[in-house]
Amino acid sequence: MRTILFGQAECLGNPVYYELLAEEWNGDAECYGLRVRRGGEMEEIAGLTVSQRRIQGLLESLVRGAVTPAALRDVVEDWIAV
Repeated sequence: MRTILFGQAECLGNPVYYELLAEEWNGDAECYGLRVRRGGEMEEIAGLTVSQRRIQGLLESLVRGAVTPAALRDVVEDWIAV
């Protein structure tokens, strides 16, 4: 699995880091997920989509909203439901 730093935001004076996760899938495609880190907190969700454009859009929204690891699952559940 490859991990690529996508962006950074600030929440209550602490940096929040957003990472794109890319995993080879079926030998010829990639499946994407993400990871959010803040201090000692981390939340990771792998295998969300095969669309690079969709995962980048989601990551851009997370950075813009300064979403923390604690809120990540709720935000992603809403994103999936749309």
